Amino acid sequence: MNLFRRALPNLVTGVRLALLPVLWLLALLGHTTALGWLLLLAWVTDVLDGFLARRLRVTSRRGSRLDTVADHLLLVSMLAWVLMLEPGFVREQAWVLGLIVLFWAASLVAVWIRFRRFADLHLYSSKAGVFAAVVFTIHLLIAADYSILFFYLAGGICLLAAIESLAVVLLRDEVDEHIGSILRRDRSR
Repeated sequence: MNLFRRALPNLVTGVRLALLPVLWLLALLGHTTALGWLLLLAWVTDVLDGFLARRLRVTSRRGSRLDTVADHLLLVSMLAWVLMLEPGFVREQAWVLGLIVLFWAASLVAVWIRFRRFADLHLYSSKAGVFAAVVFTIHLLIAADYSILFFYLAGGICLLAAIESLAVVLLRDEVDEHIGSILRRDRSR
């Protein structure tokens, strides 16, 4: 297998990481429409890197960790951009946003305390939550408006995902990053 083929998924993840400074520059300059469209491109790379790794059969622990770092940096940045660029929305929905962030941060802290590392559990609910949050945020940035119903739907999915992540971390003896769901049987038993 050639080197380029083995490296391709990590290169795609690297594109996502390389987009972060550009995205931050757009945010700092207040170019919300361009930020929204480039954010869409960044999340497409998230879907693409995993697809390529599986399709080319070059999945690796290193690639998975790089993907997790890129995902978390982009999610934290996305939250920061919403706080910076949409203060009216943040004021109106502070309690929902705060609840989501609280449970998300609690799951990250819990996995660090229990297992001394950060893990991306690849839960189905997390994938749905990230998808909903990204679509909502891109729409918010580009349209400079939002639907309260769509926000509550996206926020509810994100909150359930964060609660499931926290439950998996607290109820499992080891981290299985590909568990899919808390409803899935523990393979170690």
